[in-house]
Amino acid sequence: MAKGGVKKGFATYLFILLLLIVAAFLVVIVVMLFSPFKNVLGFQYMIYETDGEPIYRTSANETISYSEIEEININCGYANVVVERSQEVDRDAVKVENRCKGFANSSDNTNFSIDIYFSDAANSILNIDVTEPEGFLFFDREITISILVPAQSSYALSNTAINITNTSGNIVIGNATALSNNPDVTGILSYIDVNSLNIRTDSGQISLNRYLNGTFNDMFIKSNTGRVVSYISDMTISNNFELHTSSGNVEFTNLTYTNARGKGIVLDLNNGEFQANTLSGYVVLNMDSGYLDITNLQGSLNANDSVVQMNDATLTIDSVEGDISLPFANNSTINIGEMSTNSQIYVRGTDSRVQVQALRGKGFIETTSGDINIHSYADDLSIKTESGNMNIIYESPVINNEVNLTSQSGDINLSVLGSLAFALYAYDANGNDSSNIDVQWQADVFSNPLVVNNGSKYINVTTNGFINVSLIED
Repeated sequence: MAKGGVKKGFATYLFILLLLIVAAFLVVIVVMLFSPFKNVLGFQYMIYETDGEPIYRTSANETISYSEIEEININCGYANVVVERSQEVDRDAVKVENRCKGFANSSDNTNFSIDIYFSDAANSILNIDVTEPEGFLFFDREITISILVPAQSSYALSNTAINITNTSGNIVIGNATALSNNPDVTGILSYIDVNSLNIRTDSGQISLNRYLNGTFNDMFIKSNTGRVVSYISDMTISNNFELHTSSGNVEFTNLTYTNARGKGIVLDLNNGEFQANTLSGYVVLNMDSGYLDITNLQGSLNANDSVVQMNDATLTIDSVEGDISLPFANNSTINIGEMSTNSQIYVRGTDSRVQVQALRGKGFIETTSGDINIHSYADDLSIKTESGNMNIIYESPVINNEVNLTSQSGDINLSVLGSLAFALYAYDANGNDSSNIDVQWQADVFSNPLVVNNGSKYINVTTNGFINVSLIED
């Protein structure tokens, strides 16, 4: 009985001690909540509740006039950045909203500061430097820096370059909806018209909203993991366009690049995903294991100078009016719908899976083990693989030069028009006449060459696998 009493007494003391610890902790929390920014046992509670009044002048009391500013540089950390028209102001302004609240170590800098200043004597370069509060536990981390253009202003940044750098804050350019028209107020405008955009963020989302004029001189976007989305129906770039992401998701609608002497539409996607309806212009691709989905490519796609080779990428393009060159495709999957007349596709990889549903130009494909499916309507073909299978439909009435289909061990299925004139040569991988071949309309033992319709243009088929030659069904 005595031993049981001792155990119960110890448990009671332990419970009381736990209650005292919890009570002390709650007291400390209450003290911190009612004494913001005060050091309590090495911690502090911070709270900002600033809706922000529009700022019309710099920190040095100089007037902010966007029509006289050639460049706006915004540097911050996790703050959001917004560039839009506003009915809230009647002059060009900057607005700061800070609603941060949370806990920080006593050694953390919980101060918030913003410095707005001109960096040149002509007052043509406006810098906005933001320092956000530090902490380890945030209940709210909402800080927004807004560039506000009056709704009735005739100037909306058309000759101004916007440069934004942050880490995780969202970046919004342009109004998402039209500004409501007050019957008592005339001349209300909704569009922002930016000369060039240079945006760099680590994980923040970038939104190019509907009421952002789609004509730009330059656009540079870099977002490592954040989403990039354009709600602009038609965008035109006249000088430089670069998009860089590590693993972000990118969505555009219709993008046109008009500089015939420029670098083209530079897509540095790595492991990211890119989707667009139409890309018009020369496209330079850098990709690792990402995903590219384009409905209509009106130009060429080139990965010849890619910094990294493709690994396990997926490319899907419904229609192409130009050439495709992917010399480092490796284990990628290439799905092409239709390629225009006089086009050309070149793919070189290891386990690349290649499919072209309607090729109206030349095809040059070389893989190690990937399967190849091509439906050709014209021109020459040169397909080579070690162990991959081929399914080739050659629905062309003539052969310009020759068709070469080569594999070490893969099966080759070839379908041709009944009216096609050609000379068929079939070999095994050692250069001997193939004995593993079936020609649909040929009952006799096959021997090289099989001349069809008195043709003289060559179709060369080589493999140790099975060769099947058939007619295209009507």
